[in-house]
Amino acid sequence: MQGRRSLRPFTAFLVGFLTLASLVFAPSQSLGPASAETENGTAPSATTPADTVGVTVSPRESSELSPGQDLLLTVTVHNNTDAAIPLGRVDVYLAQLALTTRAALDGWLRPDADTNSGDQLVSVPTAGIIPAGASTTISVTVPADSVGLTDQNAWGARGIAAILSADDVVRAEGRGTFVWSQGSAITPVALATILPITTPASATGLITAKALESYTSSVGLLSRQLDAATDAPTATIAIDPQIIASIRVLGSAAPASALAWLDRLAGSSNDIFPLSYADADIALQAQAGAATLLAPTSFDPAIDASLFVVPSNSPIPETTADPTNVPTVTSRTTATTTPSPTPTPALEPGQTVIPSTSDLLAWNYTSTAIGWPAAGQVARTDLDVFAASGLTTTILSSGNVEQSDVFTPNTAVTLPTGLGLVSDSPLSAAIRAAAAATTDEEWRVNVAEAASLLAIVSAENPDSARTLLVTFDRSSPTAVTRIGQTLAALDGATWSNASSLQSALAATPATTVSFQDETIDSNRVTLARSLLEREGAIAEFATILTDPVAITAPARLDLLALLDTTWDSQTSAWEDQVRTSLAASFDLMHAVTVTTRGPIIVVGSKVDLRITLNNALDQAVTVRTEIVPSNGRLVVGETLETIIQSNSAQAVSVPLSAAVGNGDVVLRVTLFTLNGTPLGQPAPIDVSVRADWEGVGASIFAILVIGFFGFGIWRNIVRRRRERAAEASAAAVETALPAAEPDV
Repeated sequence: MQGRRSLRPFTAFLVGFLTLASLVFAPSQSLGPASAETENGTAPSATTPADTVGVTVSPRESSELSPGQDLLLTVTVHNNTDAAIPLGRVDVYLAQLALTTRAALDGWLRPDADTNSGDQLVSVPTAGIIPAGASTTISVTVPADSVGLTDQNAWGARGIAAILSADDVVRAEGRGTFVWSQGSAITPVALATILPITTPASATGLITAKALESYTSSVGLLSRQLDAATDAPTATIAIDPQIIASIRVLGSAAPASALAWLDRLAGSSNDIFPLSYADADIALQAQAGAATLLAPTSFDPAIDASLFVVPSNSPIPETTADPTNVPTVTSRTTATTTPSPTPTPALEPGQTVIPSTSDLLAWNYTSTAIGWPAAGQVARTDLDVFAASGLTTTILSSGNVEQSDVFTPNTAVTLPTGLGLVSDSPLSAAIRAAAAATTDEEWRVNVAEAASLLAIVSAENPDSARTLLVTFDRSSPTAVTRIGQTLAALDGATWSNASSLQSALAATPATTVSFQDETIDSNRVTLARSLLEREGAIAEFATILTDPVAITAPARLDLLALLDTTWDSQTSAWEDQVRTSLAASFDLMHAVTVTTRGPIIVVGSKVDLRITLNNALDQAVTVRTEIVPSNGRLVVGETLETIIQSNSAQAVSVPLSAAVGNGDVVLRVTLFTLNGTPLGQPAPIDVSVRADWEGVGASIFAILVIGFFGFGIWRNIVRRRRERAAEASAAAVETALPAAEPDV
């Protein structure tokens, strides 16, 4: 390759001879200017693509190299192909120029094409054949004299390359870095770190007891996250308040492991600030139309009073009225002054004490004025919503700012509504990869890149002290096991010091950085807006209930859970959950209905129409019934206010008056809340009006009455006439007969 410098003839001859000897006699030989130790393995690299050969190279012990020190390297070859790699060699090169910019570092580690690999330092043989699907590790020592760097070379990041050749064919190349440090005056970079403690996305606003027991077990997700935080005491914890509330709301039924986990969190020395409840994305809330950020309204529907009875066998310590403090939490330096709490009397055994919403959410936070939206998705108008909600500091990613200077600025920037802390995306990516590494090889490679990035920042402008911010990913919460190891390795470098979040907040804001407006995908915003609008509709609907909080409080918690930043990486699953939530809330708001159906015949000018209302909810409701006819044949009386008991039906009487003749009318029956909000669509009832049937019926009745009485009178007259005729006939017969002669 071009740019390679030939070794001295003697060295070349010696290396070639020893290479041949090593192939014949032993897997490891002293090579004069370089020594190599190999170790074969059977596990291929997870980062090397299938059907390819990969090579990684990294400093073996430290990313820092000083004059007079040997360069200790680890080269790993991964054979992810189906064929074995024959005996070959690994050539190690040093980049010709120092890596003085981030672009140069990225270009060296991830070249777009076949670029110059630099000057060759050593050539090391492979120990043997590398089987298909296997890996081998070669430890390479480059003597200080062979490195070629002296006190005259400027300190900073340097590139190294390792090229694997077999059968005179280049099989793969790997690149890495180290930092050349000759002891000159260095201005270290202050490195602040934020570690999120969250749980996987869910559609419900409280974590179940079973899930908490799993998460807080010795190997559970939350336990491992807290372990990582306590291993890095200078790191700041960003915790989801949902975790704290979900444990406390269980009362005496909370898993023992969860209570112990809370105690461990309280005893940690890390600074802590809260995320939004359920880690609901504050930028998504703002862009979906929220005037202020959402928060839980109540946990009362989830509280079982029997779980909050003061035990008789254990004294209850005094509590405080200050919702931001918990007695078991050690005090920390806070940004604001907290007033002295007023103690309340000790509780009596057997007494039931129901915690309030503030009690369940209370914690001794270092600050409650920090907002952390999803990375790279903050719009200009979102900042106003954050400020209106009391968040004076916003954590942004590099994608949300624009820099006009070539030098890396401080993490602190001035925003139109307050202060911003910009997370360094390339540095965060390298440190995240190192912390999540499953092998020492992966860890060394990524730590070396992070150390080189910090060295570039320190060296590019030595007269200016900088504070950088690194954040760990919370979009898909997983436990990483090497956070403490990674941060300790970087803190041990002369050009980097671990720092607190308070130091980042106090850093001089950068003047060369401006806010860059970004927005969230429109489809995601539209669905989120539907959720917010539906919650408003549920709140209106709930006014008919005896206890509206029983519906509105769980609805708010579930809404916050659906706005979790973790859903951003699960688009399809999130959309399904949103549609399911909207369908469930639709059914809820249609649980009070009109069950009467037509057709109904109305006879007469004035009648009372009975309509049946049904309540499928678990508590009583109070509604107003309004009936509107489709035409003027019927006139409806005043609207009615009705109480319907839980899971029952109630009949109401509605006065109707016929106005003009006969015909068909459609009565549209609508239920309203007491403040006038309609409950669903009007229910139509078909009515057939026969108002003249009343007169016809009266006439027929009169005729029948007259006929009945007339028939009776006529029958009496006829009977009397018959009686008189019979009497007259009898008298005539008596007159015509001779008188009877008396007996002699």
